[in-house]
Amino acid sequence: PGTAVRRLCYEKFKEAFPDDYQDILSAYNEANHIGSASTLNQHQQSFQKLYRRVASLLDSASTRFGFEAAIVFCGNIVNQDASLGHVHTTQSAAGFFETRCRANDDTIIGHLKAH
Repeated sequence: PGTAVRRLCYEKFKEAFPDDYQDILSAYNEANHIGSASTLNQHQQSFQKLYRRVASLLDSASTRFGFEAAIVFCGNIVNQDASLGHVHTTQSAAGFFETRCRANDDTIIGHLKAH
């Protein structure tokens, strides 16, 4: 798309998410950065930072708008990302994976990694 279309899309995006658009763009940028991290340590730090930002954004959306979420984050590089896995639920979604999937956090992370 041309510059004019991109500009209009960006304006609509900012209108749709007036309080969170910068956080969303930062999270996207960090997700992009994870793929280009040059060392294992940088990769792990980027993953943890992205997880904290996304979890914070979801908690904020839950508080402000009543949105609920249950997410699983994990790395997908088998020998490198073994320790990279998190489950996050907003307050009203607590226990979702245990109740609906019959899986604790470790099990649900394992399922996603195996997928």
